[in-house]
Amino acid sequence: MTFGTVVKLYTDPEEMAKAYLVKYFGNQKIEYPINPFQMLKDEGILFSLRDFRKLEGVYIPATSEDDVPIVGINANRPITRQRFTAAHELCHHFRDADKQISCPIGAETAAERFADDFAAALLMPVSELKAQVNKRRNSSRNISFDDVLEIADYFGVSFQACLFRIAYLIHAISGNTEPKALLRRAGEYKPDKERKRRHMTYTKLYEGLIDCCQEQLAFKPTDYARYLFQNDYIYNDSRMEGMDITLEQASEIVTDLRLNMQNSEYCNEGNEAFLSIAGHYDMYREIFAEPVKESLDVYYLFVLNRLLFSHYPHPEFGGSARQNNTLVLGSKFETVDYHDIFNELAKVDLQVKDLFSRRSTIPLSEYIEQAARIHHRITVIHPFPEGNGRTSRAFLNVQLVRAGITPIYIKVEDRKKYIAALSRADRLGDYDELYEMVYKLIIRSYVDLCKQ
Repeated sequence: MTFGTVVKLYTDPEEMAKAYLVKYFGNQKIEYPINPFQMLKDEGILFSLRDFRKLEGVYIPATSEDDVPIVGINANRPITRQRFTAAHELCHHFRDADKQISCPIGAETAAERFADDFAAALLMPVSELKAQVNKRRNSSRNISFDDVLEIADYFGVSFQACLFRIAYLIHAISGNTEPKALLRRAGEYKPDKERKRRHMTYTKLYEGLIDCCQEQLAFKPTDYARYLFQNDYIYNDSRMEGMDITLEQASEIVTDLRLNMQNSEYCNEGNEAFLSIAGHYDMYREIFAEPVKESLDVYYLFVLNRLLFSHYPHPEFGGSARQNNTLVLGSKFETVDYHDIFNELAKVDLQVKDLFSRRSTIPLSEYIEQAARIHHRITVIHPFPEGNGRTSRAFLNVQLVRAGITPIYIKVEDRKKYIAALSRADRLGDYDELYEMVYKLIIRSYVDLCKQ
């Protein structure tokens, strides 16, 4: 008997969630945070992240024996909310498998409240929640907001969802716990800023999502992908390096290059920003060239750097290793001594080849994280006189594209976060902020490409 056939027996979402956890995990010990995306997959439900505006998610039932149910999840919401929505839609799958359900943001119907309560109980089982609270109770049998932040992180849920569940189910929050007052107190605590101050990330949550999205994130170069990256990527990556260029100018230059590659007027103007965009265009024509190559080594960096400067007055400048030591302004690290560049690249080359050879046998998250570490290492080696940032980011995309993974681009407004993530890896060997950023960028690129 399947769970769906007995689910109508449950009128209490807490009991329903408890029964499903017993059915799903059996005698196995539950590892937290629970992965609701994997639960959707295991129930034969296809889920997808989409650019919804007013919906948390949707549930679309199967229409025949040959069909599969589908869940859509709002890609614009935080990862904790996406996980909550996945659990929420799982409830609809069991209780409302005969109808299509749209779940507006902030909906308060009885069916939506039931699914919300089920999701909270599924992700934060009361027995484990009590155990986590009991570890942290003070002399008055209460816990602090700092404790709630840690417990929320343990379960992979939002601070607010965890706070309300502890306040009303376990009664371990001191002070005014009337809903509006509790919401105000949560706002005054500023959990997101506190997480940032502590350098807490959602990397583990993204790993659980990404590993369940491997088939969805499969990437092949298309005309639309080329258009997206040859416009938005080139504009943002140029601005990342401080070049004074507008999106309209970047698009105009790329269009002219596409139509008049050999005789583009922009390649003859001598404007460094224009020449750089022309080189960027060449880099991404190479990255998206078909058929996609099935080999990779770190020395492909030199091809990319040469293409980046191919329209400059002295193109031989590109693709040549630097011949002196340099200080990267604003960085927290020293670049590799120029005498050691090729020795260090040889070490990275072994990592690149080993990782690429294992790409189909390891979790997608492991491949992405190792590629991000390689990207960081290349920024430290800093092999070229100029263009290291653009070249190393392009090489990261080569690692993604050749492994069939959606490539990324960093918006100029995210530059400080990117530099901070690299800096933390430089100083402390902590890559979590870099991993989290790359995961977010892959998902954003995937959603953008789905708009085609």
